[in-house]
Amino acid sequence: MSAVIVTGAAGGIGRVFSLALADAGHSVVAADIAPTNAVVEEIEARGGSALGLRVDVCDRASTLAMAQATLERFGSIDGLVNNAAYYTAIVKSDFDQIDVEEWDRCFAVNVRGQWLCAAAVAPAMREQRRGKIVNVSSMTVPTAPPGFAHYVASKAAVVGLSRALARELGEHGVCVNTLTPDYIAFDREYDNRQPEMAPMLTAQRCIRREAQSEDLVGTLLHLLGPGSDFVTGQSFWVNGGRAFS
Repeated sequence: MSAVIVTGAAGGIGRVFSLALADAGHSVVAADIAPTNAVVEEIEARGGSALGLRVDVCDRASTLAMAQATLERFGSIDGLVNNAAYYTAIVKSDFDQIDVEEWDRCFAVNVRGQWLCAAAVAPAMREQRRGKIVNVSSMTVPTAPPGFAHYVASKAAVVGLSRALARELGEHGVCVNTLTPDYIAFDREYDNRQPEMAPMLTAQRCIRREAQSEDLVGTLLHLLGPGSDFVTGQSFWVNGGRAFS
């Protein structure tokens, strides 16, 4: 049984990822700065194995402690899903009006956080000669909607980071890929601030419905499973055909 760390696991997409991974037979480390008790209890109630950890992905000591706790509990780190992100707190703004503090916060969580988590698990994966890292990006990178310049730039950096890590870790049997979802309305408070977004995006898709977190699960399981052992450095768009890579 493999052990997979999911960051941002307390709710939204991360919660769905955690439950799906547990249902597929993986041991799950649910990591989040918010409490993860609920998702751990859900997994255990379904017969799965889970460990909940409070982790600040922006802090190196916290991510190193996450890796150590995973090894102590499960004996290996077979997968990492870098899902934690700074997004729903963003208020749309012209690029030249974005506060420096918010720009830095966006990059700290979305880029530094993924880098630090990957760096924390890499020693174990190198020693094992295997491992899968899935970094979550965003369809805002190819579509570049206005008002999110810092978010778009940070998620573009995730794609570059994945490619760099794929080059450095490939010789150790570690695959690194990017999962790129379209907008998913998991935070209704955020969605209600811009009610036009979901219908507008739905109209642009070949499959004309709202995207759901569950739509990402099949691709995620593939990228974490043995069927993708010769796949690395790639970006997988899951967007209902809204745009083509």
